[in-house]
Amino acid sequence: MQEVANALGVDRKALNHHVTDRESLLELLAIDAFRTRFAEADVDLGDTWQDACRAYAENMWHSLMDTGQWLAHFRFTSPRDLAIAAPAEVIAERMLAAGFDRVVVSRAMHLLVTVCRGFAQDAVIGARAGGHPQIEDLRAAFAAERRGYPALRRLVDARVDNNGVEQFTFDIDAFIAAIERLAPRPA
Repeated sequence: MQEVANALGVDRKALNHHVTDRESLLELLAIDAFRTRFAEADVDLGDTWQDACRAYAENMWHSLMDTGQWLAHFRFTSPRDLAIAAPAEVIAERMLAAGFDRVVVSRAMHLLVTVCRGFAQDAVIGARAGGHPQIEDLRAAFAAERRGYPALRRLVDARVDNNGVEQFTFDIDAFIAAIERLAPRPA
């Protein structure tokens, strides 16, 4: 905290008035990086709830990725953060208008954000470590134990990029297909 205060040219006590500790500083950096990237994007939400989900998810994924090392500290911390909620409001309005009940819409939106955040977190970890450490650990375990798990070995050996655009598109398509199955049926 002293180094940050020195870099800003302020007294540490003045900094502590706004930022109480290292964790709160990291949270501010994360939300600022996210908010800046999210707000800069010109997102076309299309005409349907599905279009809006895809566009929102893509922007959220890229915005979370841009928080990089601060992603683990990302939290909505103030009313100013609600400025990034406008696209989510569109999704909610469209899903409610399509006849989904509030519980389904709430759970769907939670799942969408969870998918985006988890995907971004895995991609950040994988990029930092030269491959996702869990996959590399699994690969090493299979190499040490030469028997069993033939299907899993083939999958690991295929080295499918599970952190790229194609995987993200797959994840969002699977999300939309699942939510479409919950759509109210006409009487």
